[in-house]
Amino acid sequence: MKKFKMKSNLSLFLLLLLSSMTVDAQEDINISLGVKLLSANWTGSNNDSGTDFERTGGGQFAWNIAIQKQRYYAGLNLQGGGYTFDNNAPDQVTNNTTTVNSNVIIQRSEIDLIAGYYFWENISLFIDFKSTQNKYDNNDFKQKFSGLGIGASGSWFLNDNWSLYGTFGFVARGDLKSSDEVVGYANSTALEFGGIYRYSDTHRFNIGIKSQGQKYTYNNGTSQTHNFGGFFIGYNYLFSL
Repeated sequence: MKKFKMKSNLSLFLLLLLSSMTVDAQEDINISLGVKLLSANWTGSNNDSGTDFERTGGGQFAWNIAIQKQRYYAGLNLQGGGYTFDNNAPDQVTNNTTTVNSNVIIQRSEIDLIAGYYFWENISLFIDFKSTQNKYDNNDFKQKFSGLGIGASGSWFLNDNWSLYGTFGFVARGDLKSSDEVVGYANSTALEFGGIYRYSDTHRFNIGIKSQGQKYTYNNGTSQTHNFGGFFIGYNYLFSL
């Protein structure tokens, strides 16, 4: 039932994504291609083992594409990187066992598929299909979270070259899997705030701060919290079709 529900949510999202772009064909389609380098920290706590953890090294690299047509837009964001935990690390939790970890490297990847609409000139609302994966290098254990969320974004122009922007997203509940077995559910909140420098009509540079919090609630009664945050720098190339 949960698998069918997840597929239904994704199908609905893709339908909304497609319909959002079927507006006046004579209007230009604006496209943005971007990259980001994030110095994201990773901290949290294991409820079952009673330990806290914090990464001792690592960060993430992100790639994104955004398409806008009139007030409608869609986007895809891919980011990932390796995190080193020299001391305590996130526990590996299944329906039957909890494995305490230390001195491990975790490869984290994230996908966000977004469709939105500018209800006001500089303020939009969007829906977001989010998927994350934590892969442990010591035994190939994989932990996955996916869900459908909502969010809002806004921008403020300071002058001809500089502007500020912010986004907030929230996934109320999504499936949590360990090695492809459903082991519970999770929620997620994300906040990003930054500045954009307009170098030319086609080139943009950005800098800011990004944070994300996730809580994993397992079927066996335990839980985990994960907090990500740090500064980033990025570049975007813009063109029209």
